[in-house]
Amino acid sequence: MEDVVDFFIPKCQVLGIMAEIFGICDDDDKAEKTPAYVSFDNEEKWGAIIKNYSGKPLNFTAVDNCVVVRRENDDMENRCDAMLSNADNLVFIELKNERQKWFPHAVEQLQKTIEVFKLYNDVSMYKRKRAFACNVRHPNFAYSNKEMKQKFYQTNGFRLYDEMTIEFR
Repeated sequence: MEDVVDFFIPKCQVLGIMAEIFGICDDDDKAEKTPAYVSFDNEEKWGAIIKNYSGKPLNFTAVDNCVVVRRENDDMENRCDAMLSNADNLVFIELKNERQKWFPHAVEQLQKTIEVFKLYNDVSMYKRKRAFACNVRHPNFAYSNKEMKQKFYQTNGFRLYDEMTIEFR
């Protein structure tokens, strides 16, 4: 792993987003490996819908394909797609576009990202810590993952959600 993993690297961030509604997109371009990004239009491409009713700005960070996280063998580590943060909130986001067996893999990517983040950052300063597994094919999840969500919270101190809409109040 890198000596220090910087989740707040400027080239990966859009700071001070005041829009009340916007989207997070991750183009399906495995060869190009472009990072997730913020969108204020093209709603059909949104993998997550952000509704910020708090009146406080949000900071967006593209994590996968931008923040460098390496395993001990120098391979790239699994990471979630994005992070939203401000003084009160820390939210990790994994975007999926799959029909089956997507949730456990999304949770694994969120889990690994949070573990690495906690190695280099103090999460106790954030009042609300959440992780979202978003899937455009399953905007409202059909069945409960209660046990997995409970274990995730006990392990990380982050609430796990499986929905596309992320609200800030």
